[in-house]
Amino acid sequence: MAERLNIPNDLTIENSAKAYAELASRFSDGGTFEIGSGISLNSITKALIRQLSENYPEQLIVPESLKKEIFYSKEEAEIEKESEEKPAEPRLERLGGRILKLWDVIFYFFVIMVDMIFYSVESLYNRKFILKYDTTKNAYYIGYLAIPIVFLLAFLIGFTIALQAAIQLAKMGGQSMLAMMSTMIMTKELGPLITAIIIAGRTGSSIAAEIGTMVVMEEVDALKTMGVKPLKFLLVPKFWAFTTVMPVLTLIADIAGIVGGFIIASVYSIPPKSFWVDVIESIKMSDIFWGTIKSISFAWVILAVGSFKGLNVRGGADAVGRATTESVVVSIFMVVAIDAIFSLFLYT
Repeated sequence: MAERLNIPNDLTIENSAKAYAELASRFSDGGTFEIGSGISLNSITKALIRQLSENYPEQLIVPESLKKEIFYSKEEAEIEKESEEKPAEPRLERLGGRILKLWDVIFYFFVIMVDMIFYSVESLYNRKFILKYDTTKNAYYIGYLAIPIVFLLAFLIGFTIALQAAIQLAKMGGQSMLAMMSTMIMTKELGPLITAIIIAGRTGSSIAAEIGTMVVMEEVDALKTMGVKPLKFLLVPKFWAFTTVMPVLTLIADIAGIVGGFIIASVYSIPPKSFWVDVIESIKMSDIFWGTIKSISFAWVILAVGSFKGLNVRGGADAVGRATTESVVVSIFMVVAIDAIFSLFLYT
């Protein structure tokens, strides 16, 4: 009759080797031992029993009720072996998989963009799911509160560029061109671009964090359960707020940059009246128009990217942080890329 084999219940990695040696010494007498069905199993106990069964297969009896928990089945062993022996995926297949994933991301992004524009146009005659004064609140946060930082950074950049240009123009006696240069640079390029980059870092990140937190807290699913369209509820007020305030912020950035150039012009003894006359003569309505179009395009892209990253958050707080960072990086990249495309078509 087989003797019951008592395996300690307090096995740890540290004492498992000693326990195995003590149990193995009992098998050296040639006796037969059986594992009790009431044993407490953990990963260390299972490993010890498997080792004893492998070394003393004729002397150790394991009940059928425990074999499935302790030993791997043949199918599982074969699957594990196949996974270990599975060759590396060919590079071409990996490249194809990445392209397909990228295509899915691009497709989903454009779905959000199209839905955002559609619901925004629909909201002009159907304000269902949109809170009262929500657009005004977003415009206040996105636009009014951003005026100081937009003005300050645009002023400093305009000041710096005018200073560097004035040094070079002075060598050729062309200080009088400083007003025209500052006006053209700010209205055509830097005004919309500076504003978009500031808003991408300030507001785009907050949108991704806000929506991402709602996804993690299952608030978006709650909106769906209540029959509310999440994209319309979340994005339409922000869409109209962005569309309204971005051209105004761009105009403020243009003015701030030109004021920075004016200070440098004063240092180089350019009469104020002459400077502002040159500014007015240099301003073209086409530049103001295309600057407005660019600023609105940048605003829509920043909102779409922030929403896309927020809606795709999976996980906890760390996932929200990653989505926020990614939204800023992707937004700035897309803003610069779109600006390059505008420049290619408008100035070549």
